[in-house]
Amino acid sequence: NKKNNQQPPPQVQYNVYSQPIDETNNMPVVANQLPSAHQEELLSTERIKSTIPKGGTNNGETWTYPSPQMFYNSLARKSKLGDTEESEIDSVVSIHNNMNEKTWAKVLEWEEVLDPITTESSSSSTKQQQQQQQQQQQNQQGPKLLKFMGRPSDLSPKAYLKNLFFSHPLPFDRHDWTIQRPDGTHVRYIIDYYHDESRAKETEDSAFPSMHD
Repeated sequence: NKKNNQQPPPQVQYNVYSQPIDETNNMPVVANQLPSAHQEELLSTERIKSTIPKGGTNNGETWTYPSPQMFYNSLARKSKLGDTEESEIDSVVSIHNNMNEKTWAKVLEWEEVLDPITTESSSSSTKQQQQQQQQQQQNQQGPKLLKFMGRPSDLSPKAYLKNLFFSHPLPFDRHDWTIQRPDGTHVRYIIDYYHDESRAKETEDSAFPSMHD
């Protein structure tokens, strides 16, 4: 008898709503673009492509941000809408996208120190905001975001110790980002997000930062 060398198919994971989950971002595989129950205003279903290269691809593909409707549905599903108005969702999504772009820029800064040879071209491209064709070429050469997970309820060791010994305010969110280097190495970055009152703005356009702000 010949041995069967075939690998078993990957096990599909489901959430509490029996929806199959994408293990790279822990979101439903099929994006829900339908209005939520009790929703009164129509929200945009347009999705914006980020500048963050997607791990596991070799064609310059980047991650795509959720639409305002998807973001609203996610908040509603997690019972995190609170007093958020539907008219505010566009602002919330803009801030979310901008925060992720800045996070990726910081990751590239660290990678330039930890893995400088393969990161240099990708980092300089982000800073100079070169043309899309050049960006795609460099995305293939530098580090890529393979998967990510939001863990707002889990304190990182650093956040815990800063709060314990120095009474530093706790972060309002935590993300774990796993990047893939060109040599195939996987590195996990633990990212704490803090609110800085000294840099908060109340200008009319402050809620709509540029993708490259």
